[in-house]
Amino acid sequence: MRLGLRLRFTTASYHSISVIQRSYLSTAAPDMPINKTAYPFDKTRLDALLNRRFFYAPAFEIYGGVAGLYDYGPPGSSLQANIISEWRKHFVIDEHMLELDTTIMTPAPVFEASGHVARFADWMVKDTKTGDVLRADHLVKNVLEARLAGDKEARGLAAVPAAEDEKKKRKKNAKTAAVKLEDAVASEYEVILAQLDNYSGPDLGELCKKHNIRNPDTDNEVGEPQQFNLMFKSSIGPTGQHAG
Repeated sequence: MRLGLRLRFTTASYHSISVIQRSYLSTAAPDMPINKTAYPFDKTRLDALLNRRFFYAPAFEIYGGVAGLYDYGPPGSSLQANIISEWRKHFVIDEHMLELDTTIMTPAPVFEASGHVARFADWMVKDTKTGDVLRADHLVKNVLEARLAGDKEARGLAAVPAAEDEKKKRKKNAKTAAVKLEDAVASEYEVILAQLDNYSGPDLGELCKKHNIRNPDTDNEVGEPQQFNLMFKSSIGPTGQHAG
């Protein structure tokens, strides 16, 4: 089994931006003030630029491609090599760690023993009309938190929203409406949120039905939770007799 490649690419992308930024700052005058808000960040334009200059491109694009698989072009390959070099310099030279180059294929029993097979999975629900896939626990959390926030607003108790980090800002949240809830309902929502990590897939499905939790973007109902394993299955050996 292997972990997906999307994380690798995403991490490399953020490292790329960081490396480019450090390169610019090192060439700028020491006393030059840097205005980080002069130009708003536009991810769409950045992706278009990197694609146009062949830093990367979707793998097998002429055959339709597969989401999450990318190829690095010449500048992207060079940039990746520089990132690996900096990573190696920090951990091997500065931190005196020892480097290993291991196989990317791993027999299934290893992941079974480590708990990846049993735990490396999320419960997902699908919009019954559009087919959009949502993580069940995140859906329940976002919808119930939005309802509790609307309840506080309706009671005149809405607090000033706390500053959010960039990672949280990128997550989709349910829209908040000022609707007062019964005290018992609000208390039940708070108990559910406090114990959310303990719910199984069928439990999350029951919560969606009981509390009429829908896709916030479409207001459509969602189906039964299905377990989605984040590992890739593979076969080892000429006849595939060993699961990987």
